[in-house]
Amino acid sequence: MMGLVRDRQCHFNFEINEQEDSKSIEASHYSFTKRQKGSFTRMRRKYTASDSSLFYRKFIPVAMGIRFFVMLAMLVTIFIYFSNPKAPSNTNGFYCGPCPKNWVCYKNICYHFSNESKSWNQSRASCLSHNSSLLKIYSKEDQDFLSLVRTYHWMGLIQSTSTGSWMWEDGAPLSSEVLSLIPVQKGNCAVYGSSFKGYTEKCSSTNAYICMQKSYRTGKLEAPSVPSNTIHP
Repeated sequence: MMGLVRDRQCHFNFEINEQEDSKSIEASHYSFTKRQKGSFTRMRRKYTASDSSLFYRKFIPVAMGIRFFVMLAMLVTIFIYFSNPKAPSNTNGFYCGPCPKNWVCYKNICYHFSNESKSWNQSRASCLSHNSSLLKIYSKEDQDFLSLVRTYHWMGLIQSTSTGSWMWEDGAPLSSEVLSLIPVQKGNCAVYGSSFKGYTEKCSSTNAYICMQKSYRTGKLEAPSVPSNTIHP
């Protein structure tokens, strides 16, 4: 009888020990799994942060490069616009055209802005070869786009050696209402600056120049007439 009780007690203790061992194994497995998940999460965060940092290191220089080229393109466009103004082909009902290639048409007048530097006589000869004359300012309203010019160009304004008065190639006298002439150096010729201001200069100096010719509805291009008594420097 006592042996049977001991056997049952031993069996009961063995079952309890097995249950405790099983719970201990499950707890250890749970603890290991939890640590493994935590390690995986930290590793994933580490690689995610590393990828994100690498992406931004590559993206920022590319974005700055694109921004630089966009700003450069804008500056080049603005420079071209102000250094070589182009007017609309038809303004306030004025007929415009046809004009030679690379000429600017504005209010029935064709203009050519040269990129080469020549003396006044050479510039005038170049304009004559294109059936045109050097620039004449006859109206601030009709030639308002010339205020955009920012560099010096020869124009068809010369000083009479006999009277000292200034006149255009066609013999018309200079009017202070259309152009302010500022004496800079002794000379019988003048360059156009900007905002309807001219500057005296020696005719032998070299500058860019502006040619002009009228464009009629018939399509014929004609230069302003130049009288035979025009004063040549």
